[in-house]
Amino acid sequence: MVDDEVPLPRQDEPAPYRRGDPVALRSVRDFGGRHGVAVGFAVAGTVVLDDADLVVVATRPGSGMRTRSGRRGGPRGRVVLPADWDGTHDERVWTGDTVVRVHRRGERWSVWRWHDGRRWTDAWYGNLESPWRRSRIGFDTQDWALDVVGTGDPVEGPWSVRYKDQDELEWMVERGSVSAAQAAHVRQVGARLMDRAADAAWPFDADWDAWLPDPGWTAVPLPERWDRPRP
Repeated sequence: MVDDEVPLPRQDEPAPYRRGDPVALRSVRDFGGRHGVAVGFAVAGTVVLDDADLVVVATRPGSGMRTRSGRRGGPRGRVVLPADWDGTHDERVWTGDTVVRVHRRGERWSVWRWHDGRRWTDAWYGNLESPWRRSRIGFDTQDWALDVVGTGDPVEGPWSVRYKDQDELEWMVERGSVSAAQAAHVRQVGARLMDRAADAAWPFDADWDAWLPDPGWTAVPLPERWDRPRP
């Protein structure tokens, strides 16, 4: 399923979070069958900025994370289709460097960068997804499988961008988990983000130092009720 909105009834959003608040970023969708609307993925983070226009969340290594359990398949053997989900989640933690996710409200993607404690790395990630919606414990979205990745310096160069996981999206269409129309919509959105990345448009040309997390922030766990579609 690929929707522009998280499949929950509309409600008034909670007030914006403050800098330093711990939150959960969750992918929520209608899995159908016995699962219905459920949380497929969740990761904890700390709010850097949250206002009417922009949301920035940082995740330190060791922060709580959950992924769906079940039989995995696909080109790299990592996709759990809705029919193969057993309704439980694997408990994990975020590994690697600190990741900073930037999402402009209403856009169908977030852009990620990694900071190793001394500098920004040369890895960029554009995650295609439905617009974030503020929840009582963080932000809800719906991941769309296809991604855009960049390597290098988008302003000074060298700079390269490419798609990631096109084969997984095609595999999900073949298995009936995503319709051809939904996949076409995802690719259209992906093309817009690809053009933005290739042209080094915002946020690729932004001052990311303004979104650095505080040095004293540590890993955070997922909050209670992270697995409730309506926490």
